[in-house]
Amino acid sequence: MTGVNIEFNIQDALDAMLHIEAAINDTQSLFSHMGEVLLDIHEARFNAQESPDGIPWQALSPWYQKSKSKQKDKILTLDGNLRSTLHWQIEGNTLLFGTNLIYGAIHQFGGTIKPVRGNALNVGGRPVKKVVIPARPWLGINAQDKLLLVDVVREHLGFA
Repeated sequence: MTGVNIEFNIQDALDAMLHIEAAINDTQSLFSHMGEVLLDIHEARFNAQESPDGIPWQALSPWYQKSKSKQKDKILTLDGNLRSTLHWQIEGNTLLFGTNLIYGAIHQFGGTIKPVRGNALNVGGRPVKKVVIPARPWLGINAQDKLLLVDVVREHLGFA
C-alpha cells in the first residue's frame, strides 16, 4: 500500500506561541507605544481643531476672541497648556490618558462658570454673573484611531 506522509516540526509553532505569550505579558512596552500614539492623535486633533468625530469645535465667541491676548485664531489654545499637559501613565494593567488641568473637563463637556461668593467674573472688561462654555470635545478616539491602536497591538504581538 502506498501512502503520503507529511512531517511537521512543531518547534516553529511552539516558538511562535512563546513569542506571543511573552508579548502579552509585556504590557509596559505595549502601553507605552499606545500612549505615544494617543499623544500623536490628540496633537493632530488640536491642529485640526475638531472633536474625535471630526466635528469642528464651536467657534470662539466674538467678545472672547477679541479679548484674547494671543492665539486669536486658535480654539482651546491660549498658552497651549491644555495641549501640552496631555500625558499617559500606566497603572497595573491600565493605560491612563488625559490631563490634570481642571478646566479640561469644562471644555470637553461644556458648562456654566459662576463666580464664587462676592467675586464677579470679568468678561471682555465687564462684570458678568456667569459664563457659558460650549462643549468642545477634544479628548477621545474615533473608529480610525481604534484601528490604529489595534495595529499597535498587532505589531506588538508580531502580526504586523
